[in-house]
Amino acid sequence: MQFNNPIAPDAPSVEIAEALADGVSATLRIARGLIEGRRQIDLTGLEAMVGLLCARTLDLPSEQGRALRPRLLLLLAELDGLTKALALP
Repeated sequence: MQFNNPIAPDAPSVEIAEALADGVSATLRIARGLIEGRRQIDLTGLEAMVGLLCARTLDLPSEQGRALRPRLLLLLAELDGLTKALALP
């Protein structure tokens, strides 16, 4: 699978990982907003997005990967919030 770089064809891998993290975050926020508005959502593709983000992050040099840790922890918190919203009656 070829990843289309949303930044630039020659962007450093850390910028690609950051852009992926931003995309996942935006998707999670939109999904949560829809759930809170009692709308149905389709999370098809979210697992692939997260998988690609994880793979890109693991490919980074250790220092750059560690620098993304706070952003990834925020994504985890957003995902936990989405999970809780999905569990509400």
